[in-house]
Amino acid sequence: MSPLLYTRTPADTIAGLDYDIIRAIAARHGLHVKFRPFVPLRFALEGLERGDFDVVVAALPATTRTRSQYHMTESVYTGRQALVQLLDSAGARPHIQSQEQLAGHKVWVVEKSPYAHRLANLGAELGDTIYVQSSPDYSAEHLCLLTATGQIPRAVVDEATARRIAADYPRLDVSVPVSFNQFQSWAVGREALRDSFNVWLDSFRRTAAYDSLLVRYGQR
Repeated sequence: MSPLLYTRTPADTIAGLDYDIIRAIAARHGLHVKFRPFVPLRFALEGLERGDFDVVVAALPATTRTRSQYHMTESVYTGRQALVQLLDSAGARPHIQSQEQLAGHKVWVVEKSPYAHRLANLGAELGDTIYVQSSPDYSAEHLCLLTATGQIPRAVVDEATARRIAADYPRLDVSVPVSFNQFQSWAVGREALRDSFNVWLDSFRRTAAYDSLLVRYGQR
């Protein structure tokens, strides 16, 4: 079996928690895999739907909605969504300090991201509209950088990405969560292959190597 994996990677390098986990699994089980880095999430998910490749290796919340659309693996790790915005000019506090204050504001997300559905639900809960925008050209990293440079007002991305980018931009605030911790999974093109991945993941999550990766990437 030689799965073709599409994996989200920061900048132009092949790296990251999901990538390191799938590499470790491949090594443990003698899998020969081909990686294709991607930027737009839409591109990867549409390719998966067409059968161009087998797995999208990226942090996707395993919600009822995503499970109805794709063959989602069991949890790879847990994570949550964070609001990315600039601190005020004094560098003391962000403009929005709770998710409830998002009502009536514009928020950017990665195109085809499940986060758009989360924000729509949040707006309905608040009795107001949260204006969600996206572009096929922007990854989570791009949205963080555009926010850091003031080109867009704010974005919602996975917290691990937000914290990694914020380490280089002192005025970038990522302190406001937009969800509780959720199971993060991978999308698989075929049910049988999804079942195999679940077995491999269950085995790998029991290892010290898995724990070490979570610590390295700030997930524990």
